[in-house]
Amino acid sequence: MSRITTPIKWALTGVTALLVLWAMVDVAQRQWRLHGPGVERAAKTLTVLHWGNPEEAQIVADLIEAFGADHPDIEVRRLHASDYDAKLKTMLAAGTPPDLFYLRYEDVAEFADLGIVMPLDDELSEDYLSTFYPLLVDAFRFDREDGQQGRGSLYGVPKDFTTLLCYVNLDLFAQAGVGVPYDGWTWGEYERAMGAITALDEEVYGGVLLTWPLVLRQMVWSHGGAYFGDGFSDIAIGEPGGIAALDTIRRLRFERGSVYNATGISQDEMDLFRRGRIGAIGPLGRWMVPRYRKIDAFDWDVVPMPVAEGVEPKAAIATVAWAVARQTREPDAAVELLRFLCGREGQRMQAELGLAMPSDRAVGESDAFLAPGQRPAHAQTFLDLIEVAQLAPEPTQKIFGRILDDEMRETLNENDKTAEQAAADVAERWAEELASPLQTKPYRSMPWGVVLTVLGLIVAGLIGYGVVSWRRQGLGAVGAGEAIAGWMFIGPWATGFVLLIAGPMVVSLLLALTKWSAMSPLAEAKFVGIDNFVHLFRFDPAFYQSLWVTSYYTLLAVPITQAAAIGIALLMNQALPGIGLFRTAYFVPSVVTGVALVTLWITLFNTDEGLLNAALGVPLGWFGLEPPDWFGTDAAIFAVPGVTLMTLWGVGGGMIIYLAGLKNIPGSLYEAATIDGAGPVRKFFAVTAPMLSPLIFFNLIMAIIASFQVFTQAYVIRGSASSTNEHLMFYVLNLYDHAFRFHNMGYASAMAWVLFVILMTLTLLVFRGSKGLVHYEGLKA
Repeated sequence: MSRITTPIKWALTGVTALLVLWAMVDVAQRQWRLHGPGVERAAKTLTVLHWGNPEEAQIVADLIEAFGADHPDIEVRRLHASDYDAKLKTMLAAGTPPDLFYLRYEDVAEFADLGIVMPLDDELSEDYLSTFYPLLVDAFRFDREDGQQGRGSLYGVPKDFTTLLCYVNLDLFAQAGVGVPYDGWTWGEYERAMGAITALDEEVYGGVLLTWPLVLRQMVWSHGGAYFGDGFSDIAIGEPGGIAALDTIRRLRFERGSVYNATGISQDEMDLFRRGRIGAIGPLGRWMVPRYRKIDAFDWDVVPMPVAEGVEPKAAIATVAWAVARQTREPDAAVELLRFLCGREGQRMQAELGLAMPSDRAVGESDAFLAPGQRPAHAQTFLDLIEVAQLAPEPTQKIFGRILDDEMRETLNENDKTAEQAAADVAERWAEELASPLQTKPYRSMPWGVVLTVLGLIVAGLIGYGVVSWRRQGLGAVGAGEAIAGWMFIGPWATGFVLLIAGPMVVSLLLALTKWSAMSPLAEAKFVGIDNFVHLFRFDPAFYQSLWVTSYYTLLAVPITQAAAIGIALLMNQALPGIGLFRTAYFVPSVVTGVALVTLWITLFNTDEGLLNAALGVPLGWFGLEPPDWFGTDAAIFAVPGVTLMTLWGVGGGMIIYLAGLKNIPGSLYEAATIDGAGPVRKFFAVTAPMLSPLIFFNLIMAIIASFQVFTQAYVIRGSASSTNEHLMFYVLNLYDHAFRFHNMGYASAMAWVLFVILMTLTLLVFRGSKGLVHYEGLKA
């Protein structure tokens, strides 16, 4: 047999080596053709990063192609990212930022304060900027001295924008006998109109009022309120105007029932309007126009948002600019490309697409945007609102958005708090955040030189100790050869461990002592000592909430999944015809993991149309009960059990391990137990469980560790649910938010080390508690 297999092994090895060699040669040839001697290359190279649907991406591609034709000395590489924020932050953290990228209005303060974007005051003349709407130009100014947005240096050129207004279903308005308020309306008129439309049909809602932080500001303004008073430390949403706005939404949702309240995984509000079941939806921007132009079932248009009696109309705006990275190597070429991308041709193309409003006044007031004969018929309304539009400065601390969203959700979506209580909680949580040493103390730069020197001395000391130990052992030629061979075998693993595990752990520990955004060079990190941990334990209530949610999930999911895996393994251990098919059927689902798995379960958990609630509706209806809103209003009870149900989908992996263990249990043990008169239950606890105890011990530890690392399920559900809340805030999701949403990489590193300590402690407790309970067959007394 060996004579046959040896040539086959050598043949396979040769084929593998040839394939690897061919791949390396092919890559080298392609690189040579692109970059080898004699290849004409542009004198300058720029990288552009942007987002957008396929039509918008094609517009950017066409503009770059046109620019290249006029500037053959400049090569432009275009990067289109569906997950734009992650791509941008990764490139910034790697020290290879794109030369040009999209900059949102709400990110100006943070990016400018961190020095990520280049000031453009000396690069662009006043004549060039005068063609843009002045408010939009001011939107991308920031004064780094006093932290105020709307003035100071210019950090971007607006490429487009939109005012916020209301989309209306003209057919439903006509059926209800309600006039279309093209010239504006009050909230009283809105409430009466929504009630009349709701009365038309039980499947029709009068309206939808959107309440994420950006558009909720428009609602607050329309009642004469504001988010902030004098400065960002003064929360004003609890004043009469803000409370009136919140009470209006609550009344229309919970008392009148004329405004649709999307909670949990439910029907999408924008899609409901497209299907003709919503009379009015807002505040929304121009970005919905391309989607709604495909509607053929009814006619629609746009109108201003309502305002309270005696309140002057105000309009919020959403706008995006092209910005130049501070670290660009070709600032002159980057500015030249920026001017071209923000030129009138590109804005005309964007306007015809209907996705946004041109920032150039001449294009915005032309037929390219107003588009006679196309919907919306009253596109002029978008432009009219510019006269009452105003900027809404944002604090540099992104955490404010989460605080506001959390508290508003509890009052506006879940009806768990009064408007006054929610506003008071926003003010209290924001005050705690601002009182943290991370916000009040001045910090010096991290002494990386000293740190690297100390680390170098430690490494040198370890190497020296190893050399001295080697010499003291006095190994002969044979022993030395064996030792060298051992090190050669372990070398690849040791190298990988140091570079990919131990090294990053050391860096993470150092970052836990810093304040660093991960979007600026590591050299700019500030040394904060233990203040990250102080903030974590004293000033961050979300830390304890995420710890509670994760602990609850661990206590619920770990025993259930392990019991299910053992139970299924016992069933699959039966000697029955076709049992192999059943084993495969139970194992295959465990292969489907990640986003694909969660997407499947989201369909099942849909509150309105999901199969799970449809199945539960019949038996629960016998008792006068309704199926739960799993991740919405009933999330306090059902969110964690819902995630646990998803986890049960993958018990096939544990089942296979337990099934292998059951196959190794000697049948003689069961025979002896039968002779002694033991029944099935007694056999399980006297024979099966002790013999499986090593596997139970292993799976228990792995399950505990995995339960504290739940992320994908919570992340995808949060992106799919119309209303998510603190009951889905798992620890790793909270860590991710601080690292990649709020740009606090140092703080996230501190959270990671706290998680490490928690898991290490739990593992040690399990080891200690398993004494006398785990029985290894090879061990003898």
